[in-house]
Amino acid sequence: MANDVGRAMARLKHRDIRTRRRAVRTLFEANDPSTLEAFNSLLDDEDPWFVSKALDAYRMWAVSSGPGAVATLLNHASIDVRRAGANLLAPLAEDGFSLAKRALSDEDTVVLKKAAMALLNEHTESAATLLSNHEHETVRLLGFQHPSMKHDRILDGLNDAHQAVQHEALRQVLTREISVDMSILLPFFEAGVEPVNILIWASKHAPDELGTFVQQLKDHHAKEITDHLRSQVASSQGPLITCLLEAKLFAPVARWVLHQGKTEDELRWKLINDNEVPLIERSKLLERLIGRANEPEIQDNVKAMLDSTEEELLRVACENLSTAAAELSS
Repeated sequence: MANDVGRAMARLKHRDIRTRRRAVRTLFEANDPSTLEAFNSLLDDEDPWFVSKALDAYRMWAVSSGPGAVATLLNHASIDVRRAGANLLAPLAEDGFSLAKRALSDEDTVVLKKAAMALLNEHTESAATLLSNHEHETVRLLGFQHPSMKHDRILDGLNDAHQAVQHEALRQVLTREISVDMSILLPFFEAGVEPVNILIWASKHAPDELGTFVQQLKDHHAKEITDHLRSQVASSQGPLITCLLEAKLFAPVARWVLHQGKTEDELRWKLINDNEVPLIERSKLLERLIGRANEPEIQDNVKAMLDSTEEELLRVACENLSTAAAELSS
């Protein structure tokens, strides 16, 4: 077998294309990383088939062969070959950090991006600084995601020359809950950039200023707000829900209450009986009470609504609750 591999390596430069193809197949069947160097010459072959097979070999064996094999790809003249090498930087882990830093001088955006992504795993301030100060906006954008990025540098990113970098810096401010003056966030909010996340940030850090923000939210923000309420909010006594109610942004609150228990019954019935709350939300709140229909308080509220409303959707929901109450009591 060793002799077959040796002959195959020697035949990669054979004049006859059929002989060369058989040699490639033999080497792949042997699955021996030590043969990788023999594929080096094929990276410059005029036949795309041989180039693709050489790249396949590097993808299979370069990481286990060490950073030198990946460096071979990164130093190549072909963009496609360098991109293949850049894809192997992250799998190299620590062994690829120095290569990734050198790759940050490449002219290709894909290589730059892959190199930056690999350096996100080097948890040093120097790596974070290198990325955030890079001349290419793609690298800087990824740099602000670096776990070792200093907060003051992230705040500097809010004034970056490139808008996408500004937005990434903003996401990091909100995600990491970095303290910042509300006047800095307001232009982003007014431009429709991360409005819900800014609202959530403000509910924790500047609740007194929530009202101004809530009034500028749009209907299409309702789902994102609802998702946050369901995953993060345990009680209606918090500043965010209070402010949403004051601003008459009822839908997200109603959808949150939908999944709450008896502790939120007071708010539940307040929403059900409020004519300013969308009718469909009020109806859903009633329908969700079907399992509690025989509770005296539910029955009293249902009877009161049947006596006071002419909305057909609400009356149907109430009648269904009355029927369910009778069945549960029998």
